[in-house]
Amino acid sequence: MPTATPSLPARALAPSRLGEVAAPVQVVSSLDVMSDVEILFRAPQRTCVVVHDRESGRVGLLTRHRYTEVMTGRLGYGRAVMTRREVGHAADWEPLVLDPSTSVVDAARAAMAREASVRHDDVLVPGSSWSAASTADLVQALTGALADRAARDPLTGVLSRAHLLGTMTRWAEDAVAGTRRRLLLVGLDVDGLADLNASAGFAAGDDVLRTVAARLLGAVPEGGAVGRLDGDTFGVLLLLPAVYDDRAAELATTLRDRLAGACAGGPVRVRATTSTSLAGWADPNLLLLEVERGLRSAPRTPDALPTRDRP
Repeated sequence: MPTATPSLPARALAPSRLGEVAAPVQVVSSLDVMSDVEILFRAPQRTCVVVHDRESGRVGLLTRHRYTEVMTGRLGYGRAVMTRREVGHAADWEPLVLDPSTSVVDAARAAMAREASVRHDDVLVPGSSWSAASTADLVQALTGALADRAARDPLTGVLSRAHLLGTMTRWAEDAVAGTRRRLLLVGLDVDGLADLNASAGFAAGDDVLRTVAARLLGAVPEGGAVGRLDGDTFGVLLLLPAVYDDRAAELATTLRDRLAGACAGGPVRVRATTSTSLAGWADPNLLLLEVERGLRSAPRTPDALPTRDRP
């Protein structure tokens, strides 16, 4: 498909795994002295260091808060006493350590389940090198993950109907109005899904829908959006460049064929139709109505007919 004008940047998916949130962290020896660590904590962005005990192989955590508390001491004499003490005496040797594959939701739950005194300490993440995630990073990632989950169809992972329509509305206002660009919506209907569900079970039908969604995500040009409009219907949204009507129609046909072709070869077939807005103006509801009307009236190909309907 010819290159279209750059569309609105696709919203990045919220981090879903702890490893995507964690940042590299400094590792010190348990035999280092506290005055050496003081130099590290002069960096305002450093919230903790990992403390490694080479002899036992244990890993501990020294947060900025814990370091300050130890160095201050209850009577203000902590610095005089602790400056030359080894870091191992101040470290927490039972930090929360979670695998990088841990979901953000599970990581936040585990962090909040800790005792109050350490509930806001960083979470350590092992790997080729150590990293850590702060409570603030976890909360932010958790908020994003929950918002992203609410915006997506739980079966296929693509945008829900409401959020695809919301994306169309935002693009119509922010990227189309006042320009010569236009919105293109491609509708794709999975034929024969009801018969597949009846003959092979709903799990087989769900697999087909997930496969179609994955293929559409792989075939849509960069910046496009994919959503599930209905049980067996998908929509693909793209922002077209400022071109004449005949060129816009050509781009629409090319994208329709590209998406339909990407879904070919499975146990079902897909029908596809398009709706393109006027240059400089787009009504998302009209685009959606036109696509759904086109899918209802589009004839099914013989290969798409269920077996019992064939002569």
